[in-house]
Amino acid sequence: MTSGIIFYWIGWIFWVIVTFFMKKGRQRTFYACWILLIILCSPISIPIGGYQIGVSFLILLAGSTYFHSIAKSLYLLFSAFTISLGYIAILFWERITPVWLFLPRSVLIPLIMTFLIVILTESLHDKLAIGLLGITSGEILHSIILSSYQLYETIGGLAFLDIFFMITMLVIFIETVQKVKVKLYAAIHEYKQSLRWKMNQH
Repeated sequence: MTSGIIFYWIGWIFWVIVTFFMKKGRQRTFYACWILLIILCSPISIPIGGYQIGVSFLILLAGSTYFHSIAKSLYLLFSAFTISLGYIAILFWERITPVWLFLPRSVLIPLIMTFLIVILTESLHDKLAIGLLGITSGEILHSIILSSYQLYETIGGLAFLDIFFMITMLVIFIETVQKVKVKLYAAIHEYKQSLRWKMNQH
């Protein structure tokens, strides 16, 4: 089983970036400790109410309180609900279609979910908020539905962490590219204006 490889790679990359490149403050300390706890607790799962739940998944849920502002917006709540339904639909689609023969689930699911997240919200904070709430709640609902058919899977296992961290990386990457593009266009526009000014002076 290769589950967890993507998660560990991306997780440690996130931790290094947060620890050494973010500005000092409570936000950096929160993110660094949160990511480190998720990584360290990833192999551990505990039984709760007849379900086997990954400890890292519980830490993700606990950390989601940082995005408490989502509860103040009906649109963000609706967006998170949409993400949740989309995630559940994809997981069931996985069980009945052979599309995974062409693209692995650790690639296809993140691509589809990232597309949904990006088109639903604008700011990076909101994208991470609805992604975290929607995907974690979708994972819980999916496991509850499976249990009704006597199918039991660990909630928030390594396979889930692979997908979640891949989605997070893609969302941040797209946001970074967009910001770089805006700054590049602004620099080009400023250069053109200065060039025109110089030409007018002559």
